[in-house]
Amino acid sequence: MNKAKRDILPVWQPIGVSTNRLSQIVGEQFNTLSSHTGTLDPMAEGVVIILLGDARFKKYEYACWPKTYVFEIVFGLATDSYDGMGFIKAKSTKYPLEKECKDVCAKYVGPYSQKVPIYSAVKVKGRKLFEWGHSGEKPGKIPVKKGEIYSLELLNYRKIRAKTVIDNILSRLRKIKGNFRQEPIILQWEKVKDTLGATDWTAARFEVEMTKGLYVRSLSQDICKKLKCKGFVYSLKRTKNGNYRKRDCMDVAELFGSWKNFYNLISGVKP
Repeated sequence: MNKAKRDILPVWQPIGVSTNRLSQIVGEQFNTLSSHTGTLDPMAEGVVIILLGDARFKKYEYACWPKTYVFEIVFGLATDSYDGMGFIKAKSTKYPLEKECKDVCAKYVGPYSQKVPIYSAVKVKGRKLFEWGHSGEKPGKIPVKKGEIYSLELLNYRKIRAKTVIDNILSRLRKIKGNFRQEPIILQWEKVKDTLGATDWTAARFEVEMTKGLYVRSLSQDICKKLKCKGFVYSLKRTKNGNYRKRDCMDVAELFGSWKNFYNLISGVKP
């Protein structure tokens, strides 16, 4: 890999990994300081940009790149984190029609404002919002992010068995490294599977291109409110970051020699 490519390194972040930790160990791999242009949720996967050496001083310039995501909303439950890594806070048996999911997309193209998720790294009064959430205290006014949605399209609409959804969520939760409340959340989903596993839920998959700083999880809740349904982000992939796609990314198994080496480094296990 030549130096020009080493300065700006697109990496496909796998599920369960913190972007900050990924950036750190990539920098260590190249024996240089590192940064990144924006985090990706541990329950998500996709293109992250790692900046090595002097390129990290242009972090805010590169962070301005637009991003594209494919995400799926499962309707019937709402969680406090707006995705599968949260505690269930509401249930509903009302599901939107396919035409409603298709028609709602046009309502969000253009200038867009959203409330930041409480489980995010945005700071309020000197503390990250997720720290407020973990403490049970209220941070006061939740920050609002402003940006633009360039496109929003319905890709797929389907029925899906609740057991399939929950088994997939449990599998991803067990891959997560770090402290994200996953143990009690795993217990919660296991109980839900016992009671609702045979239920058929409705899911809608969307593709969105939008400006930096916006949260797909918050967008999902705005979509649910417009559809008058409860829902959460079941799956999330960042498929494009600026001009970089998956085909342009380094795979972490390739970068670190093997998946075992990668997960040992993420976990802090010395060879």
